Amino acid sequence: MKIFQIRFLMVTILSFSIIGSSILFPNSLAQEDTQVPSWVKNVAKWWADDQVSEKEFLAAIEYLINNNIISLYVMPCGTFGTSDTESIPSWVKNTAGWWANDAIDNNTFVNALTYLIQKQIISIDNKKILGDVPLEDVIFSSSWGVDKSLLAFAGTALFEIYGIYGTCITADNGNLVWGELTIGLDPNKMEWYNQIAVWNDPQKVAVVYPYFTSVAYTEPGFYTYFRGECDDCTTTKFAPAATLYTTSGLGHQALTLLGYTSITDIDIDKNPDILKQFDKIVMLHNEYVTRTMFDAITSHPNVIYLYPNALYAEIEVDYVEETITLIRGHNYPEPEIINGFDWEFDNTHPYEFDSDCLDMEMYKIENGWMTTCYPETVFLKNEQAFNLLKIIKEQ
Repeated sequence: MKIFQIRFLMVTILSFSIIGSSILFPNSLAQEDTQVPSWVKNVAKWWADDQVSEKEFLAAIEYLINNNIISLYVMPCGTFGTSDTESIPSWVKNTAGWWANDAIDNNTFVNALTYLIQKQIISIDNKKILGDVPLEDVIFSSSWGVDKSLLAFAGTALFEIYGIYGTCITADNGNLVWGELTIGLDPNKMEWYNQIAVWNDPQKVAVVYPYFTSVAYTEPGFYTYFRGECDDCTTTKFAPAATLYTTSGLGHQALTLLGYTSITDIDIDKNPDILKQFDKIVMLHNEYVTRTMFDAITSHPNVIYLYPNALYAEIEVDYVEETITLIRGHNYPEPEIINGFDWEFDNTHPYEFDSDCLDMEMYKIENGWMTTCYPETVFLKNEQAFNLLKIIKEQ
């Protein structure tokens, strides 16, 4: 059931490290010796001497990024070139001048620019940054209606990474971050994808998009209630699905790109026997589920609970009014109630808030496997994403 539209083994052991790997990937963002064209140095000197505008200096930086001389893990979500006001601090001109006069070397200057871009002291217009793979060749998940005209390149790893142009949001630290990220397949990496995809695999596998959790996180919604800002927001209306951090959007995109059948909370709630069609079920951040869902999922013999905090709170669904209502869990209706189903395998604490996943492991439980961190950003990486997806396939 497609409800999405964007306006986007180790079976013999109890734990398996995701990190330890010697698999190497080509990385278009990698650099060895820093070679900067002489014309860029000229532009830096002219800018330092107020002979050219900041816009011309930024164009030179964009050239360095597009030619992999400046290497960025993921492009920050930047401003969009609509203002004529200079935004780069004046002291950066001093650094540019030192470099232009050979007081510092290429590596030092490029590293300084990289740091300044990452910290958003220098802001780059995302539309002017291009990936090595033409956007028209990138393959996006068919589960999501991706409008390529809205995308801006954000980075390259195992997958091509794009953001929705112009949709930066302000994080708690004041930096601009991507509101949503979209990932796609690079046709030049099919040999890697074939090792982790289930396109031609005899097993029948499904990934469950957490639609009810997506609804719970809308505003006003459950979290408006939890913050004490709304007394009746324990009931909230259906809303369009989104590829957000809280909805494990990257995980869902990665798995559907690799051939996993996509089903939703609604599919299971209306027809719990649907799970019997599959040899393996991958749960994402399915935090809010019905009792029917909980019973069906915990009865299936092979479930990968890819994100901590799954099956955390019980809800009821009204399909006529198109609402979900919080029934039990997440310290509701009494503060001492943690898991709404009193599920013995709840692994919310301490794993949900480890989003770095530097020591990620997968461990066995009664009806499947669980992970020790929240792996959403893992899908923006190379080896770690490959390793995790290979384990999911082989588990």
